[in-house]
Amino acid sequence: MSTHAEAAGAHGHGHGHGHGHGADHVPHVLPLKVYIATWLALLVLTVVTVGASYVDLGAANLAIAVLIATTKAGVVALIFMHLKWDHKFHTLIFASSLIFLAIFIGFTMFDTANRGRAEEIEAERPADIKAPFDGKRAADDWRMKRAQKAPPPPAHGAQGNGAEQAK
Repeated sequence: MSTHAEAAGAHGHGHGHGHGHGADHVPHVLPLKVYIATWLALLVLTVVTVGASYVDLGAANLAIAVLIATTKAGVVALIFMHLKWDHKFHTLIFASSLIFLAIFIGFTMFDTANRGRAEEIEAERPADIKAPFDGKRAADDWRMKRAQKAPPPPAHGAQGNGAEQAK
């Protein structure tokens, strides 16, 4: 019969289980006061978020809200995900994903900020795609349709009620 120590030695590590974490895997256990301090920091940042929502700073409100949310996400990533004590490469990977996310959101915000500016340009495009060089423009066609608008119907009060007209 083999002992537990011999079984653990047969697996190549001291756990006796077949997990195979490797020599660099060390579980990181934090004291309870770190978790409580993190929780309090997140509560304070939540109060700051709510307070900032009541202050009207115009376009800066969005930037402030994103900054506070990024700070809260950073606290969660550093403490709860243990990135503060993990390999720096993992922190680099996480930070680069945030940078690419910011780039994608930035392109989206740039697109939504400029919506509606193209209508003036679109009005100058050709109305007939099959004959783009005949001199007829979409803006000219629009002006003609607007000029040929039918006049409004006559007012009912000037001609009497509808029952008298039906007779």
